Amino acid sequence: MRISDLSAIGTRRLLAVGVVAIGAILIATGVTLTAPRLAAALAARGADAVSQGELDRALAEFTWAIRLDPRNAAAYLGRGDASRRKHLPDCAIADLTQAIQLNPQSAAAYNLRGLAYVTAGDYARAIADHTQAIASSPRQPSFYADRAVAYQLSGNYDHALADYTEMLRLGPASAVAYLSRGLLYSGQGDYDQAIADYTRSIQLDPKLSDAYLNRALAYRERDRNAEAIQDLQTYLALEPNVPNRVQLEQQIKKLGGP
Repeated sequence: MRISDLSAIGTRRLLAVGVVAIGAILIATGVTLTAPRLAAALAARGADAVSQGELDRALAEFTWAIRLDPRNAAAYLGRGDASRRKHLPDCAIADLTQAIQLNPQSAAAYNLRGLAYVTAGDYARAIADHTQAIASSPRQPSFYADRAVAYQLSGNYDHALADYTEMLRLGPASAVAYLSRGLLYSGQGDYDQAIADYTRSIQLDPKLSDAYLNRALAYRERDRNAEAIQDLQTYLALEPNVPNRVQLEQQIKKLGGP
């Protein structure tokens, strides 16, 4: 496909997603405008749109890329990710399945499809996809965190705990991961471990209000009321408009606070 063939697609529609602009750049640099090359350029624009949160534009870019080159796995992956971010799990799963068929070694495609399955409430398939992603890329910390969420939502807390631990072992340290693991420890009644994780979370992100709130609850369970009061006060300072402020202030008084 050369620039003279673009009229068959419809110039007005192409202008909307920037195809003509890309074509002009390629011609100016002496690059032959083939369909796969143009599709790759559109897929790159789509990825940029996703990174900027412009999901509708991203969907348009990826869709044109797929029309020009139906074997462009990156375009299917990108459109699937954009659909997932727009909370359209069925569309996301369809595109990511196509991306996997075109590139069965893509750990990213499996992981993104796992996230889409989580949105759809299909935790078993989500876990299977995240497990496949981990098998392909076992040193990617985020894959363990994503599978941990699927395990947690499915009620498999021991496996979720193991995945958060592996994620933290691989690094980098994550305040949210420590908070999430702390919640699991609290749910199992292991408040000392929970407090340790909430404390580490706060060290990494001193403004993570949920870490203070949950550490306060763990302190209360361990009869460490003075520390619970301090954390509740810090939480309310960080979240002054929280809907249950009155109830938390009452809790502070019950614990012996002002």
